[in-house]
Amino acid sequence: MFEQIINSLSQSGWKLVDLEGKWVSATHESLNRGLILGNLSELPTEFTEWIRPYNDISKWDVLVFCPEGIDSSHLKQRRFPDIQLWYWDMLRGNLFPFPPTNDPLIPRWLKQLASGKPIFLGEKSPQKISFQPYLTYTLIGLNLIYFLIMVYAGLHLFPNASTETIDQGVLIQFGAKVNTLIQAGGVWRLFTSTFIHIGIIHLIFNLYALWALGPLTEESLGHRKFLLIYILSGLGGSIASFVFSTALSAGASGAIFGLLGALLYYSYKRPALWKSGLGMNLVVVILVNLGFGLVQPGIDNFAHLGGLITGTVSCVLLSKKR
Repeated sequence: MFEQIINSLSQSGWKLVDLEGKWVSATHESLNRGLILGNLSELPTEFTEWIRPYNDISKWDVLVFCPEGIDSSHLKQRRFPDIQLWYWDMLRGNLFPFPPTNDPLIPRWLKQLASGKPIFLGEKSPQKISFQPYLTYTLIGLNLIYFLIMVYAGLHLFPNASTETIDQGVLIQFGAKVNTLIQAGGVWRLFTSTFIHIGIIHLIFNLYALWALGPLTEESLGHRKFLLIYILSGLGGSIASFVFSTALSAGASGAIFGLLGALLYYSYKRPALWKSGLGMNLVVVILVNLGFGLVQPGIDNFAHLGGLITGTVSCVLLSKKR
């Protein structure tokens, strides 16, 4: 049962670390929660040293497995300040919280984990943890503000052949990817170009994609990994475009494709999530968008592919195994 619960936690996106005495810690960045699991026979005298490295985890629960049962009157014999313990009497199937609490979250999670089901973050519960994808909203805001500033500087909302000279001048001024300028020392354009959009239609498509994809990816991977993958994917897309295309290029699509690749790998490593249909839906979205880029002129598929590969590889490297 212990191994089954550990495997279910792993599939749910928890980071597992082996501790002393066959105890295991499990942390989830998005939930800002930490679990410590082990047997009653090896219950340590304190947990301070185990939780000290995790300054960003505000709530810890300890799940104590009691395969031979436990008398509830014995719970007060061991006290751990600021730690919520849950003694699981595996003979009778009872769960004793100490100190006493009415928190329904751990019993619900334990029921799911014991049945071999992963914990899905979006699942409804009597006490649902609210997750705010504030980095997704921040990135949307930055892209929108940058675009409005460019419009104020002269960029047309609907660029066409007659406005091409003015529009390209504004795009170049604000940091679009231009190979000759990058070769002349403007390496910063590989980054700034990921926040530039060529017209309102281009902006709407990319911001809608980020609004639809970003919250799920940020919740699944955690805030910091999400932001790092987004930035690296944007850079990877710009570099691929620089290497394989001489055309002026801009847009957040490389970073967005990177999020697609990261979420695809994340779901692939969690069979229950993949079987829910998320994995195949992501594959279809990626193939459709790459195919559209092949038949529609003016779309930088090199940036899309570069972002997709970078996002996938980044997620692989950032996924810390137990």
